[in-house]
Amino acid sequence: MKFHEQWFAELKRRRVFRVAAIYGAVGFGVLEAADIALPRLGLPDWTVTLILILLLLGFPAVVFVAWAYDRTPQGFRRTEPAEPGELEAIADLRGWRRWRGILAVGGAVLVLGGGWWVGQRALSDGSDRSAARSVATASGEQVLAVLPFAVQGSPDVAYLGEGIVSLLSTKLDGAGNLRCVDSRSILRRVGREGFTPGDARQAARLASTFGAGLHVTGEIVEAAGRMQISAALERVGEETLAAATVEGAAQDVFHLVDELTSRLLSGLSGGPAARVQRLATVTTSSVPALKAFLEGEDHFRDGRFADAMESFRRATEQDSLFALAYYRLSIAAEWNFADQTARGAAEKAVRLSDRLSERDRRLLDAYLKRRQGKNTEAAATYRSLLGSYPDELEAWLDLSEILFHTNPLHGRSFTESKETFARVLELDPDHSAALIHLISIASYERDVAALDSLTRRYMALDSAGDRTSQIRAMRAVALEDSAAEAVSMAELGSKSEAALSSFAWSAGVFGQGFELARAASQALIGPHRSAEAMQLGYAQLAHIETAAHRPEAVRAALDGLAVVNPSSALEHEALLAVLPFAEPDPAELRRLGEALRRLDPSAGGTSANPSALLTADVRLRHLSRYYLLGLVSARLGAMREALAYADSVGATQLDTPQGSMAHDLAHGVRAEVHRLQGRPAEALAALERARREMWDEQTTVTPMSSQVRERFLQAELYAQLGRPAEARPWYETIAQLSLVDLPYREVAAARLAELEATAAGGGRAP
Repeated sequence: MKFHEQWFAELKRRRVFRVAAIYGAVGFGVLEAADIALPRLGLPDWTVTLILILLLLGFPAVVFVAWAYDRTPQGFRRTEPAEPGELEAIADLRGWRRWRGILAVGGAVLVLGGGWWVGQRALSDGSDRSAARSVATASGEQVLAVLPFAVQGSPDVAYLGEGIVSLLSTKLDGAGNLRCVDSRSILRRVGREGFTPGDARQAARLASTFGAGLHVTGEIVEAAGRMQISAALERVGEETLAAATVEGAAQDVFHLVDELTSRLLSGLSGGPAARVQRLATVTTSSVPALKAFLEGEDHFRDGRFADAMESFRRATEQDSLFALAYYRLSIAAEWNFADQTARGAAEKAVRLSDRLSERDRRLLDAYLKRRQGKNTEAAATYRSLLGSYPDELEAWLDLSEILFHTNPLHGRSFTESKETFARVLELDPDHSAALIHLISIASYERDVAALDSLTRRYMALDSAGDRTSQIRAMRAVALEDSAAEAVSMAELGSKSEAALSSFAWSAGVFGQGFELARAASQALIGPHRSAEAMQLGYAQLAHIETAAHRPEAVRAALDGLAVVNPSSALEHEALLAVLPFAEPDPAELRRLGEALRRLDPSAGGTSANPSALLTADVRLRHLSRYYLLGLVSARLGAMREALAYADSVGATQLDTPQGSMAHDLAHGVRAEVHRLQGRPAEALAALERARREMWDEQTTVTPMSSQVRERFLQAELYAQLGRPAEARPWYETIAQLSLVDLPYREVAAARLAELEATAAGGGRAP
């Protein structure tokens, strides 16, 4: 008898196979029960993991006991050695009896494998359950999740399976003590993991993931132009609280949903249908408009911002009173750098805001404030909104945008937005906008592991997304991957002008790579490019080459800019001539002053380019001229003249997106006068009066919006006045906004090193 046959027969004799199979089956049952029950019992997410570990550790112990002990009428005792010929008899068994031991082992392996899968699923849901608990509502509120409905009938109504999630969530939210989970978060998770309408167990698990104690499921049946909608409002894992069925013409879908909502709410004790009014006025009365709107939402979540913009535009064309569509069109247009469209759509949404719920009106109000440059007010509104609706994804996203784009204006790092963008990903793990910003932060921080992981997640959404090129570029620079950088450079010629500008900004500011930023700026220059694009390309090159200490290249960029737009070339040349750490050249400053005084800012006309990155504003050119004349006059010692120009800067009327820019730059000129007169405390006081409130996209392309000169001087003055702790964050965040900031990066780093050396030596900062 061969050894393996003897070993196999011994395992069968000691019933090891049978015990393993039973243990696996019991373990699977325990894990399934835990996976269903634990979310409702409120136990920690790691409890399932602990149970899985204990079951896996117990398996070898149980097998050992089965091997060593035998159950007899007298109880358990050590297994006796096999009788002569007993093992041979077992080995000689034929048919299924011989192989049932192997089948038992296979069954045990499959069962334990299934248990492991359940445990892994519980682990993957852990972060979502944690997010659900973190958005726990105030006492007395009930959280409700509306889940996709099953649909039968014409393909033309298939969209309502998911569309009704948005419709019912909007209608039910705020009725009595109900708070609905954000529909976009639910649909994203369903799209990622799948969902079978009618599966009660799956519905309970999905609702529990978002911390919802209630959920609505149902069915839509359409036939011959008639529609029947059935729905049930249930407590998760428990009883049905309300059920309703409505029927009518298919084109009356909004009236049907309105009636359905009323009937569902009537099943909840004390649930007044305060918000159960005209659903069509909350969304739209046009089915084509709704379908286009939902299509736009899908595009936006996947990072296809141009497609999203087109879908939302189509929704507004189908229904010119569709307030939510105008709001989302404005956001999509902003991501597509279509400033005029974004501004017009936002203003239209505000005019129609009486058609929105109170929740959405507050959201729109905060968004419009941000568009107007009132970031402090907008942030306060978003935080207030999140206090009432802590799972409001759009509020988290827009608050993150404010922190990301405006923090450096106030001496705080844009990386503070990492936490709030992470909150967006908790609600929607595949949110492309949040991923793009987190990739930028990881690139800036040189967090290679996070950068690699986040980049893979973004590429998995859509490898041809609108921002794919700049993400690859940031990754290439951060990882010092020269081959990937070469690929990125080779792609530049086919990119749009707005995409190239965004690419240069991302590569230079977040990737901190001169080569790719230079290449993207050069790609903006050419006979096939618009005058605005060439102007931006030459201007960016002038500042990039200044940071790279290449004076001849700076001169070439300024000369090229002078051919395209002489007034813009003069402004950038003056801006570089008054760098606060550069040695002044009186003759050059006098020449620039005379040229600025002769300059007619209106001569260049108004740009018709719809891109926020390329549009020029005549009034902003007037402000730039006064501002630069003030700085040049101060550097030449003409202080009274400089202060007069400061007054002219402050009196300049600008559009609302520029916010407090005129006020701030006027104080910047006054601070320069005080600084050069040896009055650092007064200079600092002037800079501290700046509000630096403006539309965040302006800071990326407009030299005056970045206010890098004033931010740098604020750091210098803090250090000069013996306040190094206040100086450090201003130095650290100096180059986090714009390519115009790059000439300051190296000097700011040197100043930081001096502060550290001084602190280490126990002395005062210089």
